[in-house]
Amino acid sequence: MVNSMLQQERKQLFRSITRQYIQEGYDIKEAKRLAKLEVDDIMSDKEAFVDNYVRDVWGEYADE
Repeated sequence: MVNSMLQQERKQLFRSITRQYIQEGYDIKEAKRLAKLEVDDIMSDKEAFVDNYVRDVWGEYADE
């Protein structure tokens, strides 16, 4: 469930950031490339937070 939630958030964030770059005047290819870099950075922080939270709450059972 956590993975699907993060995947959905990644898609929504990518679309939103891509639209912002297009509105700023970038072409679609460049907008997608820049959005991917930005989304990867944002989501790595969120995924690390979720992983740490799960480990803190569930302890040894988090890896099962």
